[in-house]
Amino acid sequence: MRPIRLEITGLQSFSKKQIVDFDALTSLGLFGIFGETGSGKSTILDAMIFAIFDEIPRTMGSKGKNIRPCLNQDSDILEVYFKFALGKDIFEITRCYKKKFSRKGEEKFEQSNPILLLNGDVIADTVKNVESKIDEYFGINVSDFTRSVVLPQGKFSEFLKLKGADKMTMLENIFDLERYGTKMSEKIKIRNNKLKEEITSLENQIKGKGNCSLETIDNIKNILSDKEREYDNLLTDKKTITIKYEELKELKALFEKLNSYNSELDRIDLEREDIELCKNILAKHESAISFKSTIDEIKDIRENILTNQNNLLKSKNSLDTLNSALENLKEQEKEKQVELDKLILELDNLKVDYVELDNLRKGDQYIRSLKFKEKLLGETLKDSNSISSDLKSLYEKLKIDNLSLENESNNLQNLEKIDKDKLISLEDEIKRLNTDIKLLEEKLKEKNKLEIEIKKESALKSSTLLELESYLKKIENINKQHLESKAFEISKNLIHGECCPVCGSKDHPNPAKEIQSIDTSVLDELSKTKEKLEKTIVEIDTKLNYHLEKLAELNQVDNIDTLKNELQVKENTINDLKVKEKEILEYEKELNNKISTLKSNIVNYSSNITQKESDLNRIKEKSTLYENEILEEREKISELRLESDSLEFISDRKDLLENMDKEYREVSNRKENLDISLRGIRDNIFKDFNSVQTLSLEVISLEEKNNNLKDSYNDKKEWLKTEATLKGFLSTEDILNHILDDNKIILLKDKISTFEKDSIRYHSLKDEVIKSIGDREFNDDTWHELEKNLESLTLQEKRLFKEITEHRGELNRLEQLAKEAKELFEKISVLTLKQDDILTLQKKFEGRKFVKFLARKRLDYIAYEASKRLQKITRGRYILTVDNNCDFNIVDAFNSNFTRECSTLSGGETFIVSLVLALALSSQLQLKGKIQLEFFFLDEGFGTLDATLLDRVIEILEEIRWKEKMKIGIISHVEDLKIRIPRRLEVAPAIPGESGSIIKLI
Repeated sequence: MRPIRLEITGLQSFSKKQIVDFDALTSLGLFGIFGETGSGKSTILDAMIFAIFDEIPRTMGSKGKNIRPCLNQDSDILEVYFKFALGKDIFEITRCYKKKFSRKGEEKFEQSNPILLLNGDVIADTVKNVESKIDEYFGINVSDFTRSVVLPQGKFSEFLKLKGADKMTMLENIFDLERYGTKMSEKIKIRNNKLKEEITSLENQIKGKGNCSLETIDNIKNILSDKEREYDNLLTDKKTITIKYEELKELKALFEKLNSYNSELDRIDLEREDIELCKNILAKHESAISFKSTIDEIKDIRENILTNQNNLLKSKNSLDTLNSALENLKEQEKEKQVELDKLILELDNLKVDYVELDNLRKGDQYIRSLKFKEKLLGETLKDSNSISSDLKSLYEKLKIDNLSLENESNNLQNLEKIDKDKLISLEDEIKRLNTDIKLLEEKLKEKNKLEIEIKKESALKSSTLLELESYLKKIENINKQHLESKAFEISKNLIHGECCPVCGSKDHPNPAKEIQSIDTSVLDELSKTKEKLEKTIVEIDTKLNYHLEKLAELNQVDNIDTLKNELQVKENTINDLKVKEKEILEYEKELNNKISTLKSNIVNYSSNITQKESDLNRIKEKSTLYENEILEEREKISELRLESDSLEFISDRKDLLENMDKEYREVSNRKENLDISLRGIRDNIFKDFNSVQTLSLEVISLEEKNNNLKDSYNDKKEWLKTEATLKGFLSTEDILNHILDDNKIILLKDKISTFEKDSIRYHSLKDEVIKSIGDREFNDDTWHELEKNLESLTLQEKRLFKEITEHRGELNRLEQLAKEAKELFEKISVLTLKQDDILTLQKKFEGRKFVKFLARKRLDYIAYEASKRLQKITRGRYILTVDNNCDFNIVDAFNSNFTRECSTLSGGETFIVSLVLALALSSQLQLKGKIQLEFFFLDEGFGTLDATLLDRVIEILEEIRWKEKMKIGIISHVEDLKIRIPRRLEVAPAIPGESGSIIKLI
């Protein structure tokens, strides 16, 4: 996209219409928009986004929602017109919101229909149509546009830190991967659902076919076989009876025909007298028709006589009229001839010398052209002198700046450099010492912790041993009591004189005394507690030995004070180096600023010199061209050999001759019109004369023809009267009355013919029937008995045939259903295999894995392109990488290539990384997959950069401007940027009660 023109009315701080001419603003590639905070700088960017997408993400909701805060308080209308180019196509879009009040006085806003033009033609004029066309030609939405093409406030790091589904949705859209992500998953899901529906439908179809098993089909086949055998036997019986029935039927028909033919012959005899009368009428017609042609001829001759007499009268009247008109035309011819002779004399007096008139016209034109070119030559010589003076001044300035640039470049080259390797080595050693000290401190903390743990464990062991000793004594006492209880039990059974089962003595002087019984469960509980205490003592001993061993190891650590002293020395050294480096960098920055300014001035001077020299050469060429043309004009004037080269004389003489020529042409036109009129009169005289001769001959011919027709009429009338009397006709009317029309003749002839044919036909048919009957006789009783039997067999045949047909239909239906069910099972098997493939494919696309794979490849290249600029800005410190989740990470070369998340970057570092990422993304982004982006816009973020980084960023933007031919815009309030930006807009803030924000191109 390349912006061309922007018009803003009533948007935020812009109350009156303000115009941004981007063609002028972007003529040098890099441009800026500057102004105080709140002056309306970002509103220019908002207006562009609003015009394209009908949104201002910074202040309003999507699609025109919450428009109220965006309208200027002093305006009743919010209108934005934006003209921009996509490739060779020019687009113009206008969006407008108007403030109105309801009948209740409530304020509301109405959107007028937006208008989108392509190369001057309207292609959309409604909100939905414009949105559709914008999506068609841009291919990205407003969120992607503000993350990669136009970066408004707060959008710098959004794409960098975007994660999860939001990032994948954006990557799908930007890289045109929807067809591999959401759309592909949706297609797979739809396809899977469709297969499920098809399988379910086929299964339902199988269920709907009912029972069509092989057993059912075999039962129906057996029933059908029995019915077919019964049907065949019935047909055999019916065939025998049918033969007898047909013989009697034929004889019956013959007798019926004989009776019918006798009736018809009786009817024919009754019509014979009427047929004879018809024959007489036809004979009389034949005689009358022979006179018909003569009667018609007599009638025609009479009509011709009347017509000829009328024509003769008309011809005589026309002849008289033509003779009168011919005399009038001859008088007109004489008058026109006299007028024509007068005009010929007048034309001879008005003849003009056309060669002289043509030379005068050319001379007037050449002299006027000569004076104009002499004026142009004077102006060109004046411009040439002015440009030569400007060139001399530019050459002097260029020489001075070249010398200054050489001096500053030498100063920059001779600038003392800090040993970067030594600085990096010191930083690495400090990091190592810090790490070692941290480890030692951790070990000391661990040693103190271990000593406390050892004391606690020793005390715990002592208390546990005392508790164990107490439990052992309790167990010993209980065991002793248990033995005494057992001895008492034995003593109860001792008998004097019998041996003791324990000692074998026969005397029992001191038997055991009775004691209280012992609860064995108490002894079990004490034993379990004793075992737990013994186990606890073992565990304490194990931990204590481990902690004592670890304490012995920690007692052998190095002296931490020595390391801290060494760290302090190295930190002092590196601080001194950094202070020195900062001083050098500040001086280097100052030199670079001077060199950059001088280079920019030299480029501008060189560009101006080239332009001026080009203009001077063009002016010299124009001067030479004007001089040559002046010489040519003078030669042309001399070749005309006019009486005087005075423009006044030539003009007066030319006007005189042109007036004479004009009068000559008018008289000539009158003469031509008169010639035409005279020729017309003479033609009419000739035509009338020929007509008079023709009519005279026609009158004579008509009179002769009329006499001949009268003679023929009388002869034919006399002949007809004589011949009709001989044939028996009384008059002409009697002849005509006996002539029949064609329809009546046809009817009579048909009636006679039908009578004769019917008579012959029925006699012949009667003889044939009598011959066929011979000596046979017909019996009604035999006929009725056969008819009854045949009728009964026919009913049985129909019943059996119906049953056989039904069984066959059912058999065919079941066989067809079985075949269809088999085919359906085969289809289900095929669809199931396809469904398995779809499910496998669905797993491959779950979680947008394929999109993530494709996006990772694109993002790797974008990260590589962004890292080239990032390394240049950060002097090789940072590299941008992409992890498996398509998230961006930073590799810190100054920290042993440690990889960390982008969220750990400072504000200025985040701005730089976001900037190079957006530049790399924009260079890859194409609208509609064809049109390369030509425009990139940054809104704020430069305030987070120090002077060094700011210079490096500007260098990168300058490099992009020259190498990639991209228009780059910067919106900022940082004053240091102004001296680095060749073209800029100054936005003056609104003055309450006086005016809104005002734009000025500098």
